[in-house]
Amino acid sequence: MTTKHYAAPWERRVWLITGAFFLLGLAIALALPLSLPVKDSGERWLLWLSPSVVLMIAGVTSLWMVRRFELTDDAIIVRRSFWANRILLNVIESAEVDGQACERAWKTVGNDGLFAMHGRFRSKRLGKFQAYVTDPANAVVLKVPGDTIVISPEHPRQFVNDLNRRLAHLKEQR
Repeated sequence: MTTKHYAAPWERRVWLITGAFFLLGLAIALALPLSLPVKDSGERWLLWLSPSVVLMIAGVTSLWMVRRFELTDDAIIVRRSFWANRILLNVIESAEVDGQACERAWKTVGNDGLFAMHGRFRSKRLGKFQAYVTDPANAVVLKVPGDTIVISPEHPRQFVNDLNRRLAHLKEQR
């Protein structure tokens, strides 16, 4: 079988949080140096560091951005900016489309909106789970031993169908 690629489209909330962060950061970065009084003109350069801090936060956070999902013969690969996370197919117990999987989920460690929803989360419905989500409406819940992983590939039903075919193929080979 060949590798199948699935986009990781951003939902409106991710666009809004990311855009609001940049607009607010830009406003603070521009307003701060112009509005705060500085006793010594040699200290003014410190105020111009605020744009650098905003860019640094955005830059570091963007490293964890989910760019796309790949389905290979032996793994689901979550492509990030400079690395990838692998979910081996032989450990996946089940996969189902669930557009409400992320509702009322609380972040325990991670990011909930700037570029994506990724990290560790908890909800009454799923318990503890790992998220690589850019559009919760496209959520696919993967059950693996001792954990739950939520991803959000474009065309989640097609993704689950392709995944189930590969899982069946793996079982036939055993």
